[in-house]
Amino acid sequence: MWSLVFKEGGVGNIRKRRYEKFSERRFGNFRDAEEMEEGFWTSDGFVPSSDVDSVSTSGPDPNSGWPTELAEQVVELFQAGFIPSKCSYLASLLKTYLKMEVKRITQGCHIPIKHSAEVFAAPGTLKPGEVFFRSSQQCALIDDPAISDNIFRFPIKVPSDARLVKAVDYPQLRVLTDVLLFSVLEERPQASILAGGDYDGDTICMIAEPRLVNTFRNSDLIFADPPAGFKKHLETAVRSGRDVLNIMPSLNEVERTRELQMVLLDTLTREDHCGSYSIMSDIATYIYGYDSIKTHYLSYVHFNELDAAKSGIHVRKDVWRKDLQEFRYLDQPACMRKPEAKRQRRDRKQLHLQKQEPERPQDLGIFVFDVLSPFAKHQEERYIRLIERLEVDATADCDPALLAPLRSADRRASVLRDEGQRGMWNELEHLKAFVKMNRESWANLFLPKRPIPTSIPGSQLTRTGSQDLSPSPPQDFFDLPKAVQIQGKRGISDEFWNKFQYQLKHFDEDEARRVMCSYAYHHAGEKAQAARGRGGKGSFEYAFNVAFKTLAELKGRAHGGLSSTCVEPFHDLMVPRRGVLNEGRT
Repeated sequence: MWSLVFKEGGVGNIRKRRYEKFSERRFGNFRDAEEMEEGFWTSDGFVPSSDVDSVSTSGPDPNSGWPTELAEQVVELFQAGFIPSKCSYLASLLKTYLKMEVKRITQGCHIPIKHSAEVFAAPGTLKPGEVFFRSSQQCALIDDPAISDNIFRFPIKVPSDARLVKAVDYPQLRVLTDVLLFSVLEERPQASILAGGDYDGDTICMIAEPRLVNTFRNSDLIFADPPAGFKKHLETAVRSGRDVLNIMPSLNEVERTRELQMVLLDTLTREDHCGSYSIMSDIATYIYGYDSIKTHYLSYVHFNELDAAKSGIHVRKDVWRKDLQEFRYLDQPACMRKPEAKRQRRDRKQLHLQKQEPERPQDLGIFVFDVLSPFAKHQEERYIRLIERLEVDATADCDPALLAPLRSADRRASVLRDEGQRGMWNELEHLKAFVKMNRESWANLFLPKRPIPTSIPGSQLTRTGSQDLSPSPPQDFFDLPKAVQIQGKRGISDEFWNKFQYQLKHFDEDEARRVMCSYAYHHAGEKAQAARGRGGKGSFEYAFNVAFKTLAELKGRAHGGLSSTCVEPFHDLMVPRRGVLNEGRT
């Protein structure tokens, strides 16, 4: 289970990215922005590449060592020696993880095709219309070293992004493996037809599956170029250095600074319409068809906006407003739409953004995602119901190894108190009272809170502002952004480790920490038992959030060894080794 969660939960991927960020800051090994993926899946869902410095890649809690990402939490608990049958919290985390895995598989599903590969494109001396490919090794997806026929390049927004080609086998070219060779003798490079590709490192997908290839027909090459008159919808925001220098002599110092700021920050100040046009093209594909004039136009506006930051060529503002007006009340088709978070749905409702579901005309036929999406949703609901019915026979009792420091301190303090020496007992009570107060702060995190009212700017003439007095519904903790949730939890952990001020005489610092962590675990167990008595579930989340490093150490010692959990940089570079797994089986 440890190995499975580590692999399928993307723990290695998260730690790799975390280490890459450390390497970038320390050694200056920065990756080109074009090399960054659009995002990656973790057990907490889809994480955009722009978030690699936050949330799931920010590392464990600096005080307690508790990871931020679900799969990493499960891996660390296994590694420390906890097992689901004797740790109810680990059992509950495992059930949550399994549900997230089901959602990851259904929402981010890739359908494997047996005869397919993704390789780099390269120019070659072939006849027009020919391609050559040879694999260096047999693999699970490719049975034949020479595959052929259907090639495409993402994002496949227009029909010409996929082409049927003729694959050939020339003995003299067999030394060239794992690249797809195109002919340089054609009037137009074949790669350029595929979503504007070229030979500077672009990858091409190939499919030779007969059930897909035999029914495929090439589209008209008219889709490989922008529609007629497309340039009139664009405007150029690029200004040459010569133009800027020519205007400088006529400006004073303040105006020069302002002019330079406007030129240098133009890309940052312009509104990005790339995502909006991507959604518009999806809607057009659904209601007008893949080969419609409207879909063709919107797809190429999307392509243009992708490169606008580098090219300086943007869609005109009046064109943007016109396109937005046409599609503003239509939602992205449900079969192509990612599930919204609760916060996004609430924000949309507050802004009265009630969008309509687009309707697909019957003469266009069945849209394939309208078949696949409900099937995936049905499978997701089916397996989540199975997981919810899964009974893990986990004991709700506290682990004796984690209570040992508390019991030892209680026993010694009781003996001294009976002898008339109450100093150690009083100090122990102060430690317990501090932990209880910290636990109350933890509980307050999850209470619904009303957002702070924001002022609405008034007229520039009156220079006054009015308060938005309309009542806002209380905001649930789990509706907050993930980074805000983590920040709140880490604030509680920081208070636990750094805010205790009472002077101790009978406990040294290390023993006091162990006793506090042990009591945090005991107190969390009391709260969980009380919650179960009221029909709730209860949780040990608080104890592991603030004291995981010490609890893992106690558990490791109880097993006759020391826990290596949360020791960086070893923590980030560690992977389950095959030898360890084999030893565990014996």
